[in-house]
Amino acid sequence: GLDWGPALADADAAALRAWQQAVLTLRRAAPPALPAPAARGGLMDLSAREREVLERIAAGDSNKLIARRFELSPHTVKRHVANILHKIAVDSRGQAAAWFREHGP
Repeated sequence: GLDWGPALADADAAALRAWQQAVLTLRRAAPPALPAPAARGGLMDLSAREREVLERIAAGDSNKLIARRFELSPHTVKRHVANILHKIAVDSRGQAAAWFREHGP
């Protein structure tokens, strides 16, 4: 153990030794199991419009271009994009595009 000398009261030194022992015990323990990843949805989990929007995302279109193409408001496209990301369990448009290339039509 560590010798703290007169710098710490006996009770404080005992508490530090207990913490040190706890840390050493935790370091030797197996890491906790990670939860299983969330199941990813498929194309059939998306509405027809969401599938169209996802196809345009994969083609590199911006929300503004998608809105013009389908005569939607930019807010509606933004909502579709958020729904798509949630349903296929990805965090970004780039990941959604990659997902579409792997799982698309």
